[in-house]
Amino acid sequence: MPTGIGEFILKVHGRCNLACDHCYVYEHSDQSWRTKPRAMSTSVAVKVGQRIAEHLRAHGLRRVRVVLHGGEPLLLGVSRMRELITALRAQTRAVTSMSLSVQTNGVLLSEEFCRLFDQCGVSVGVSLDGDRTANDRHRRFADGRSSHFGVRRGLALLRRPEFRHLYGGILCTVDLDNDPMDVYEALMAELPPRLDFLLPQATWANPPPRHGEVPAPYAWWLGRIYTRWDRDGRPVPIRLFDSLVRAARGFPSGSEAVGLGPVALAVVETDGSWEQADSLKTAYEHAPATGMTVFTHSVDDVTGHPGVSARIKGYDALCKECKACPVVRSCGGGLYAHRYRPGSGFDNPSVYCADLKALTLQVVGPRRRGDGGIEVRRLPEPAHVLTDGDFDAFAAGAGTVSGMRALLEMRLSLNRALVAAVASDGRRSDSGPAASGWQLLTELDVSHPAETAEVLGHPCIQPWAMRCLRADDTTHLERERAHLAGVAAAAAWRAESDATLPLPVRDGLVYLPGVGAYRTAADGPTAMFSAADVDACADEWLEVRRLHTPHLSLAVDDLDPYRGCPHDPVTDRLPAARWKVWRDLLTGGGSEAARLVPDYAAVLRVGLQAVIPVSGSITSLGEGGQGRGPSGSIYVAATSDGDLVETLLWRFQHVKLTALLYMYEFFSKDSPLLKVPWRLKAIPVREIFYDLYESAALAELWCSRRARARGRDEGGLDAAMVFGHHRTRVRQATDALASKGSLTHHGLRFITGLRRRIDGLDTAYGGASEASPTGRPGDLLET
Repeated sequence: MPTGIGEFILKVHGRCNLACDHCYVYEHSDQSWRTKPRAMSTSVAVKVGQRIAEHLRAHGLRRVRVVLHGGEPLLLGVSRMRELITALRAQTRAVTSMSLSVQTNGVLLSEEFCRLFDQCGVSVGVSLDGDRTANDRHRRFADGRSSHFGVRRGLALLRRPEFRHLYGGILCTVDLDNDPMDVYEALMAELPPRLDFLLPQATWANPPPRHGEVPAPYAWWLGRIYTRWDRDGRPVPIRLFDSLVRAARGFPSGSEAVGLGPVALAVVETDGSWEQADSLKTAYEHAPATGMTVFTHSVDDVTGHPGVSARIKGYDALCKECKACPVVRSCGGGLYAHRYRPGSGFDNPSVYCADLKALTLQVVGPRRRGDGGIEVRRLPEPAHVLTDGDFDAFAAGAGTVSGMRALLEMRLSLNRALVAAVASDGRRSDSGPAASGWQLLTELDVSHPAETAEVLGHPCIQPWAMRCLRADDTTHLERERAHLAGVAAAAAWRAESDATLPLPVRDGLVYLPGVGAYRTAADGPTAMFSAADVDACADEWLEVRRLHTPHLSLAVDDLDPYRGCPHDPVTDRLPAARWKVWRDLLTGGGSEAARLVPDYAAVLRVGLQAVIPVSGSITSLGEGGQGRGPSGSIYVAATSDGDLVETLLWRFQHVKLTALLYMYEFFSKDSPLLKVPWRLKAIPVREIFYDLYESAALAELWCSRRARARGRDEGGLDAAMVFGHHRTRVRQATDALASKGSLTHHGLRFITGLRRRIDGLDTAYGGASEASPTGRPGDLLET
């Protein structure tokens, strides 16, 4: 049982700008909203913050989640919203890390709201039921007007690069009259970071539409989406499905809708009254009420309320029928409100019992274990491919945002496989930091998949894993494998877990990839670590610095011990003054790239995860793939006289091509060495591809610069010369590869696309097209 409440839902506004006919707040049994203030006052917000702070102190909790809810919370307006957020943070700042989010219908979302949420660290969840037909079935204005356009306008704001990090996900209410495939495709078109599906609020007294017509209609509807989502390679987390799997494996589900984990949350209404989960409004009048307020009762008082206590008890609060069910570990009896039946209260199975059982068996697998639980299927890793359009966009040089995300997913799968190979290496020890780290990492991958994936996708995971697998003796292997504990600690940190484990010490530091490093006074080779240590000794913590601008969002990692090879002159921790120089140069470079080559810049912002500072000049790090950083990152020497835009494009082309060459074979393995004019010796076909792809991006950049310099004296001639140099290199490379490169179909298609793009650059930037002086591989596919 939890030692306290970890989630608070604040009803900051009690009215709504829509009139959704399936809304449990306004359309169901409890109508107490009519007697409450329209909006939460600042004095209530201050008192809520004080109650949360005292509760956290009493129970030793370090993190809390607060959801700003309604009604429609954005009806507060920007100024009032700022006042409430400021009041909450002022009261809790000294005792906790508070995760803030807002759940909105999206219609009122504006740039001003997004800037506020960006400044205050508030994520935004949006409710959308699918395409216009599906959404407008219920989510309309009071006069019957469609809300679909307004919601999509709000979602488009959240997809903008400068606000993308605020995008919390989409919540969709199921309606059997909507086609599940149409709904799924409409939601995925909004590029959400995650999805969740909500069953319509219902009880045995007021069952859901079409309840009982067929055995499990909602399981059928959701099951079709599950099958499609699984076949698509699970492109985004879907909370309902993920929660069922986590619960089946014995971990907290992360959802109040399924699983046996205690539901430790409290609601504060606009007048400051404490209430139970607001889904209870569907049961009967005043069902969520506790008779307590933030001015008269503490959070501990609320946890003693019989209704709240029952929800914290989890399994013990279930009816006999649920306790005997073989899928109870996953289902957990469903949402508490859905169990209500007049006469027997909540001591019943869910009104969705048949649906939950059928859906659970589909999602977690049908095989029973001896203890009556569910044995979860081991699902195969999805195959990674690009759509034809995304492939051809990369073959034109820049690529697409959707294609880049697919490449990132591929690299994540590769990193997962490498980490698993390190963990299962036959030479390994079954104890020590690596073993502890692997156990924790596998647990977190189930309970917190998004946070774990973020860590496993870090660029420096791959070089570390490869170094482990290439270790030539057991002692060296165990020393390298111990870093697995740091990987797990980084995932625990992101998941806000209090797990403690031993981490290897290097020169007085323990490292969490992508997160930071922690100074320790431990004398031995390991030091015990938990996230609480960082909170207690903030002065000893070195955080990986991050840059968030409209055009670049990445880490500047000067800490990771695997960020460089011996020949790479990586820098030590940047002093504060030097970091400011880096930040300003990268900000300016990202802005200039977006202005000159916007297609390249859009993909760069999504796909470039880290910049690794190096000393020396930009051009001193070699050619042909040398010195360009771990996959997903690039080395950069920040000098005021360097061409940072050119460096970003040149090195990021290497990142993209490396990922493409993992996904596709462009040439046969026995391809001969080829001679090209810009190299002294014949080189492998692979290296020509890298030179080609880098020159394609630089030709685009300098063509844009040339076009902007026309009519002015400064720089025009130089830009034309550099453009001509890279265009010639692309043509020479494609000719050499087409004639002697032993290319596959994909390789030929790739160089064909590049050649077409380069030969059309003059036209693309407003000049006269120039015919290619040599053979055109662009004609090869047609023949």
